[in-house]
Amino acid sequence: MSQVAVKKECMRDRIRDTLVGRILDGTYPAGTQLKELYLAREFDVSQAPIREALRELEGSGLVSSQRFRGTRVRGADFAEMRESYDLRIMLEMRSTELAAPYGPPLLQDLGECLLEMDCAVKADDSETYIDNALRFHRRLVESSGNRTFLAVWDSLLWDIRGRIALRRLADQGKSLKPLVSLHKALLGRLRAQDVPGATERVHAVLLGARSAFDEDTAAR
Repeated sequence: MSQVAVKKECMRDRIRDTLVGRILDGTYPAGTQLKELYLAREFDVSQAPIREALRELEGSGLVSSQRFRGTRVRGADFAEMRESYDLRIMLEMRSTELAAPYGPPLLQDLGECLLEMDCAVKADDSETYIDNALRFHRRLVESSGNRTFLAVWDSLLWDIRGRIALRRLADQGKSLKPLVSLHKALLGRLRAQDVPGATERVHAVLLGARSAFDEDTAAR
C-alpha cells in the first residue's frame, strides 16, 4: 500500500472514530445533520475521507443517509448492538474450532496482541487496548480459513461495534483488566491445543464485552 493510501486510510479512521465519540457522548444527538462540507473544513481534508467515514457509520447503524436529505445521526441502538454480539459469539466460537490445530504463527500473533493489550490497560490507554483486542479477534476468525466467516465479521463492522462496547465499559468505570485476564486464559487454552476449553473462553470474553449493553437492554 502506498504512503498516500495509508495516510488516506488513517485520516478516514481518525474522522470515523471522532464522529463515533461525538455520537456516543451526545455531542451529536439523534437527528443531527452531518454535512460533508462542514466536516471537511473542520478536519481540513477533502470530502472523500468524510464520505468514506460516514459510509462506515451508516453500515454500523449510527447514521442514516437519504438522497437529497443528507446524512443524519440515528444514535446508537444498544439493543441491536447486544443482539449482534450473539452472532459474533457463535461465529468466533466456530472459528476457534475450525482453526485447530493452532500453529506457531497464530499463537505468536495473538501473544503480541495480548502483550499490547496488557501494557495498554496498565497505562490506562483504552484506545490502544481496543485496537489490539480487535486485531486479536479478527486474527482468530481469519485463522479459521473460512472466508465467509471473515467477510461476515468484517461486514458487521466490528472495528466500530467493538470499539463502542469497550468504550462504554471504560465510560461506565469498569476496568478492562478482567478482559485481559480472560484473553490470557483463552491464549493459554489455545497454546495447550484445548479446543473445547478455548471455545468456552472465547464465549466468556465476548460475554464480558457484551455486558456493556446489559443495562440498556434490561431497561427496555
